[in-house]
Amino acid sequence: MCERVRRIVVLGVLTAAALCGFVPSATGSVVPALTLDQSAGTAAGSSANLGVDLTFSASSGDSPKQLTLELPPGLLANASIDGGRCLDSADLSDSACQVGSGVVTADVLGSIPVPTQVTYDLVPPPTAGDLAGLAVNTSGTQLGSTGDIRIRPSGDPAGVGVTISLTLPNSLSGVPISISQISSTFDGLRYPTTCPAKPQSFTASVTSYNDPTVQTVSAPLSVTGCSALAYAPAFSLTAIRDSADNQVALSTTVTQQASEAPSQSISLLFPSSALSPNIQAIAALCPNVSSGTCTALGSVSASSPLYPSALTGKAYLTGNFAHPLLTLVFPPPFPLTLTGTVDLTRNSTTFTGLPDIPLTSLTVSLTGGPHGVFGTLCKSSTGTASATLTDQNGDRTVTVPANFTIAGCAAVAGRGGRTKVTHATLAGLGTGRPSLGFRLAVTKGSPALHEVTLALPGGLKFVGHRTGKRLRVIGVHVRGGRVASLSLVRGRLVIRLMGAARDLTVAIASQALEEASSLQGKVTAGKVKRLTVTLITVNSAGGRGALHLHFNHPGRTS
Repeated sequence: MCERVRRIVVLGVLTAAALCGFVPSATGSVVPALTLDQSAGTAAGSSANLGVDLTFSASSGDSPKQLTLELPPGLLANASIDGGRCLDSADLSDSACQVGSGVVTADVLGSIPVPTQVTYDLVPPPTAGDLAGLAVNTSGTQLGSTGDIRIRPSGDPAGVGVTISLTLPNSLSGVPISISQISSTFDGLRYPTTCPAKPQSFTASVTSYNDPTVQTVSAPLSVTGCSALAYAPAFSLTAIRDSADNQVALSTTVTQQASEAPSQSISLLFPSSALSPNIQAIAALCPNVSSGTCTALGSVSASSPLYPSALTGKAYLTGNFAHPLLTLVFPPPFPLTLTGTVDLTRNSTTFTGLPDIPLTSLTVSLTGGPHGVFGTLCKSSTGTASATLTDQNGDRTVTVPANFTIAGCAAVAGRGGRTKVTHATLAGLGTGRPSLGFRLAVTKGSPALHEVTLALPGGLKFVGHRTGKRLRVIGVHVRGGRVASLSLVRGRLVIRLMGAARDLTVAIASQALEEASSLQGKVTAGKVKRLTVTLITVNSAGGRGALHLHFNHPGRTS
């Protein structure tokens, strides 16, 4: 009944406006005012609703046009709701993608307020590089154009955080209106994990149709209980020595629970007895990452509970010979640049100023080769690295050790062994249906095999098939040992045996492999000279080793 009355009033106002030939004044400006409602909670790191009330004092005939909301660093929207499907397609009738609600009040004929109930829906990004889009929805109909939700990049004066931009209409069915108030509640925003003495600010900026001058207003965001957040990061490391040189492929991973405070700094310390800096890496020094001409020395990947897919980027060596830096670059929608200071004397790398974004994992993988960052003489194939981490609020620091063994070095005395690989085949390249096979044989007197991990070259990857909540690997056949499990770990296939085996044959069919179209084209054109598959073995005595399967000039009949 109320909605019907409101529509009759609106219709009457529009009719009156048309009969009177209403013409707005050509002058004016808009002054915003802002208040926040934090009655739903202020706990650091929590998900809470936030009320945002904006009023606009406009001169006669003017109306707000471009509205920009800058959320303080750490106050983040959850783009993974409904499993990320809201970012794939827009469905304004699906309440699963609703992220807020409110009332938009527009003055018609300059003085008659007409309120409209709206919801805010998460929809696909309207512009490349956006995190998501925001639709203002009334009864399944979108009002105006889709708003932009983007993550501010590293180095932005407002800090890394969310910015929402909306273009507000100034007419309804051809009749001028002036939006006077937007009263909103945004659902489930993730609160910051820093509690500064002076609260961070939630900022709104607006221009008007008659005045392009930006008018800005802000309100403090209260955050409490930062010290009560859990903070227990874990650290692990894997290292594989090249078969052709002394360089090492190194991968470090920091993991945390989604509910923990993120880190503001991470310092990694490596034992010089096992890993030493490779001076030749300076040849790959990148003077300007943004030029697009630099050679990456590795990759970086991260997982966040606020985004449905992994974030991936590249690692570069920057700075200069005396003061090298390890720079990690993520592309949009998370345009982050994380810079680590390399201390050659201490054999450490320290990242500071990390953004307040929750990450359940952060992995940096550095390649080997002539320009590999680390090398080893295998005088000591084992060691203990450590990660010293400080939480976002700066009040807790922990040091986490990680024991490791460099695969490819001689095994520890008394636990070693020797494994030979034969009958290595890589077929079907260039057709999109690759297959891989090999045989492993343990020499007499050496411990038997217990586990084998396979790492593929670029252009090839293992494929998992989801059955319910399980991710199964189909098409892997093993003879000579009973398989306890097949799993995919950071893109690698791990084969674990129930017992141990001395003679193992592995055949991997095309169902378990995927060939990138770029590799298909290169293989068909005869441009691929060599592909290398790495096998990391673990024997029954705990000894580790690495074997490299080199396939020269691979093709359809490799």
